[in-house]
Amino acid sequence: MGYRRADGRAGVRNYVAVVPTVLCSVSVARSIAEATSTNVFPHEGGCGQVGPEKEHTLRVLRGIVSHPNVGAVLTVGLSCEQVDATKLAEAAGDKPTRHIRIHDEGGNEKAVKRGVELVGELKKEIAGAKRTSIGVDELTIATQCGSSDTGSGIASNPAVGAMADRLIGLGGAVIIGETSGLYGAAGLMARRADTKEIGDEIIAMTDRLEVYYKRMGHSLREGNPTPGNIAGGLTTLVEKSLGGVRKGGTTTIRGVLGPGEKITGKGLWVMNTSHGIGSCAAADMLASGAQMLAYTTGGGNPIGSPLAPVVKITATKKTVDRLEDIIDFDASPVLIGAETVNECGDRLLDEMMAVAGGKPVQAEKTRHTAFAIGDVAL
Repeated sequence: MGYRRADGRAGVRNYVAVVPTVLCSVSVARSIAEATSTNVFPHEGGCGQVGPEKEHTLRVLRGIVSHPNVGAVLTVGLSCEQVDATKLAEAAGDKPTRHIRIHDEGGNEKAVKRGVELVGELKKEIAGAKRTSIGVDELTIATQCGSSDTGSGIASNPAVGAMADRLIGLGGAVIIGETSGLYGAAGLMARRADTKEIGDEIIAMTDRLEVYYKRMGHSLREGNPTPGNIAGGLTTLVEKSLGGVRKGGTTTIRGVLGPGEKITGKGLWVMNTSHGIGSCAAADMLASGAQMLAYTTGGGNPIGSPLAPVVKITATKKTVDRLEDIIDFDASPVLIGAETVNECGDRLLDEMMAVAGGKPVQAEKTRHTAFAIGDVAL
């Protein structure tokens, strides 16, 4: 049960998005969102950017305002930045939109007051939106992992892959990104590509990233992952990638997307996500149009997204028991032999569909969200 948008796409939520156009307007946007319990999208771009950097910021911001999970938009500008608040609001299409500029309103406090008034208007305009029956083939699910451990590669990532295979078999789409997490398994991924050109690009984009790190005296091949991953039993990023890519299941890879590039096809897609923290990769994949994010975690990463429900999945029973306000799905039965990977994947897709139909995830309940736009992908 979702929301049919004017452009034909289906959303699983009906958010009001408060979107700053530039770093200088983030504080005002955040104050408006906090006062109205709406979703805000803080970032550090929008000013002093040219070429690919500016285009990347614009692509992600346009992906937010036009996203099927967003029912209405308020853009918040300063007035002197490169990303114009009016033009960004226009990218939302037929949705109810408003825009303000801090300079035009007479300063921060007046801009916040006016923004709160405008969000009130937007809420009234979308209050009558009704959920309608949506086919599962209209779902696009992005995948990600963080605070990984041994159970991630053995159970929870394969379960997500089984879920991905089932969704794709029903006509849906899946995105796998986090370019640095693909490096050690790029050759395996390339063999599954629909064409040689697609496979070559998967290898090339990961090789470019390795060259980038080598210029700084590091290596994806030899380096350890984060302290949390080390504590979880992982040694190198290459080792982690062999488990991480299993989130993509077993189907043919249909293409490679740029960061934030709109997804237009079905099946499995690889995204060359931008540099930065995990929230940057999430922003890229969700801005492409994915309505949900399946996120595996060993230690219990709490981060959600203001753009889509993030379903937290773990196979570590201790994490399930200790972090009940973080974890949404327990994949630990796979580790103890009580459930097969495919059975867990079937159960996970049922859970994803329930969330798509309105069931809140833990990050939505606690309003624990993060958003960031990363550096341009190589």
